[in-house]
Amino acid sequence: MKKAIKQINIVRKEIDDTHYYWVNGEFFPGVTRILDEAAPMPYALKQYFLRSTPESAEKKLQITGDFGSLIHATIERLLLGEEINLEEEFPATKAKKHLCSFVAWFDDFKPDVDTIQTEHTIASLTHKYAGTLDLACRKNGEFWIIDFKTGSGIYHNHELQIAAYKQAYEEMYGVKVDHTAIMRTGSRHKKGFEFKEIKRSFKHFKAVYDSYLNLHDGKIPEPPKINVYPEKLQIIKKLKAIKGGEEK
Repeated sequence: MKKAIKQINIVRKEIDDTHYYWVNGEFFPGVTRILDEAAPMPYALKQYFLRSTPESAEKKLQITGDFGSLIHATIERLLLGEEINLEEEFPATKAKKHLCSFVAWFDDFKPDVDTIQTEHTIASLTHKYAGTLDLACRKNGEFWIIDFKTGSGIYHNHELQIAAYKQAYEEMYGVKVDHTAIMRTGSRHKKGFEFKEIKRSFKHFKAVYDSYLNLHDGKIPEPPKINVYPEKLQIIKKLKAIKGGEEK
């Protein structure tokens, strides 16, 4: 694991199935949150919403999000060296297709396994945002940051996302990231995946980030309230066993 050149303590919290970040005790918006609010909606997604009722669209997004999270979590396990039993854990063909296409890509790409960082939280102290990158690694001496997608395409906001990750990673570690790319699993391409190197500049993400701030009166919005729940719940004490009409 690389050591950050700056003292950065990143805490990621899950609130309502969304990542939120505190960096050195200060709330930073996540890259995907910024893009969800301020980036232009991809044309294909816009058309989908126009053809759907709000209820059906929300249900579809939930299903898609759950599937994407499952595939991402399993890819992390594979990158950490764990063996996955497809038949026991993933009886559905769709999941098998995506996971096998990831393995095919990994065998084709051949990163230096000793340099792999996966599901790694990063932050930009300069620009005050944070995120979690899928994969950072070296290949043939050059440094790559790669984001994994499970959807139907690679869109403009995906390219902005990885440009933001590149900027934050270079700030944190003082290294030059040579390449950024997006790998889409389960595609209709001959090898079963789509791999695209991204040349998007950070200035394009910064323009969207500025729009995000403008939506919030020029400042980072307050973080969501965090509800604290007890570890256990009970409303009735368990009854003692009764035998022969008497408490035992």
